[in-house]
Amino acid sequence: MYNKKSFLICHRGALGDFILTWPAIYCLRKVLPHYQFIGIGRTEYMRLAGSFGLLDTYIDKESAGLLDFFCGKSIPEKIGSPHGAVLWLTEGQKVVELLKKSALLPVVSIVPFPEEQTHLAQYYCSAVQSHFPITVPQELSDCFPLRATEGQYTLIHPGSGSPGKNYSPQFYRVLAKELRRLGYPKVGFIFGPVEEEKMNAEDFAGEWIERPKDVEALAGLLSCASLYIGNDSGVSHLSGFVGIPTIVLYKITDPKIWGVLGKKVTHISAADEESALRKIQGCLRS
Repeated sequence: MYNKKSFLICHRGALGDFILTWPAIYCLRKVLPHYQFIGIGRTEYMRLAGSFGLLDTYIDKESAGLLDFFCGKSIPEKIGSPHGAVLWLTEGQKVVELLKKSALLPVVSIVPFPEEQTHLAQYYCSAVQSHFPITVPQELSDCFPLRATEGQYTLIHPGSGSPGKNYSPQFYRVLAKELRRLGYPKVGFIFGPVEEEKMNAEDFAGEWIERPKDVEALAGLLSCASLYIGNDSGVSHLSGFVGIPTIVLYKITDPKIWGVLGKKVTHISAADEESALRKIQGCLRS
């Protein structure tokens, strides 16, 4: 049970989708500085958000008692009596009604993927702003931390959560060779659980491959890079957040809706590999 004033944040989705909520959470923390922010979601992602000061503590989304909570039946003791909440839930009305019984601040449920064609992060900020007196900066990347380290290497992430977003393994090998030709001597590849499962490591034989143990280690690896290139993925969203020069490739998704945020992010839409490589070359030469 929490004795100090608390505010509940719930997001149970993927890393990239969660990072798109961070500007709204950042703005909330600005207007509620004396509240303890409690997160419900995937432990790894909640801990990452905590490391950036967005959350104070968290509860894993699979914890005992949360099934009854999400059914609107009871609030687990570990949650206590939050003064307010923002919940990214597809069907959250029962939870909203449950929390409203003891809340002093608004309790808001936001549909994670709205039908309207607008950038998700801006949509989330606007949804929160309609209930809380937050100030949303014109550039949402102003909610992100300033970069504190110099880059030492270039990283390529050849995967994503959807195979349709990816180009062939050969494309990323050609890209690495082109980067070295253009003066980026140390080029490596990021392999996460999805790449380990669905990609053939032999396609990248002889290349430097990094396999971060968790997303916090991934954030540390990214923060020391001089350049990152990747598909529309959670890794790319994290790269944009930590502030390194980031080039994101959109093969089938729309950056106007799903675009990575960041002060040094370049968006490249390209349905085929030849076009993608040509646009990357133009970007690096400009």
